[in-house]
Amino acid sequence: MPGRFTWPRGTYSRYVLHLPLCGGRFKSESTGRILSPGYPFPYDNNLRCTWTIEVDSGNIFLAFDTEASHDMLRVWDGPPTNEMSLAELSGSLLPEGIHSTLNTVTVQFETDFYISKSGFAIQDPGVPMNGTRSGDGREPGDSVSFQCDPGYELQGDDKITCIQVDNRYYWQPSPPVCIAPCGGNLTGSSEGTVLSPNFPRNYTTGQTCVYSIAVPREFGIHLQFVNFSTEAIHDYLEIRSGSLETGSVIDRFSGPLIPRALFSTTHQTSFFFHNPRPFRNGIVIGTDFSVGMTVSFECLPGYSLIGDASLTCLHGLSRNWNHPLPRCAG
Repeated sequence: MPGRFTWPRGTYSRYVLHLPLCGGRFKSESTGRILSPGYPFPYDNNLRCTWTIEVDSGNIFLAFDTEASHDMLRVWDGPPTNEMSLAELSGSLLPEGIHSTLNTVTVQFETDFYISKSGFAIQDPGVPMNGTRSGDGREPGDSVSFQCDPGYELQGDDKITCIQVDNRYYWQPSPPVCIAPCGGNLTGSSEGTVLSPNFPRNYTTGQTCVYSIAVPREFGIHLQFVNFSTEAIHDYLEIRSGSLETGSVIDRFSGPLIPRALFSTTHQTSFFFHNPRPFRNGIVIGTDFSVGMTVSFECLPGYSLIGDASLTCLHGLSRNWNHPLPRCAG
């Protein structure tokens, strides 16, 4: 698997053609597999397949076997109209490295009317969004490693290996992704990053996330906000000096404005992020969702309330309501 080309970095996702197609377009994707039609079985005669790829940087590995001089795989930097040919490949030798300078690569496969062979496989483990990859292995048995940017957690294995089964190549296990978790603990570090769930994408509704930061007792904690945007009033971030159970509230933030920098004089600081599920077909009376406060619910005309009409926020780590959320049924 010694062939490769690279492209500028973007976002991370995976494409896998379970049934190899003749051509296609892949946009904002950075890892996956392109196969000649029928691979690893012989491709058809008289094909003209074109793939356009707009992707992240990464190493592309090719298993390659075509009818020499007659069945051709061509690679262009950008669209073919640019006339910036990167390679014309044919035969059974694995290609050398191919490097693109643009974020678009065009791959075209043409076959004649006579002999057909197993074709080719193009694969890349990619670079996860909000993470990095180490290693450029190009042979069965080679491995690459992944790690996430500060504030993100790796979902999946941090190391994957290229394996060969018959005439096919795979990364095993599947490449991981980096996500911003709902809650967590930061301890012992002189600096760190706390992110809302799924950042920089929108967080999902109905989440309650608790984060805890702890440093040595002789230190305090300085908080600097870089980005902030929540639904005003309903979705809020509460910051406490000390533990969530016993600490005092430093401040609470909601809405589109970036909060000012804060300083906690204690060695422990807690974050409580709350975004309730929307109350469909009804209205919520009350905007204070803090501990001990009560909110009420009413349904729109034509709907009936199922459950308790008033809920109180209880003390405790989970900050649950004293009853399940009601709903409005038609």
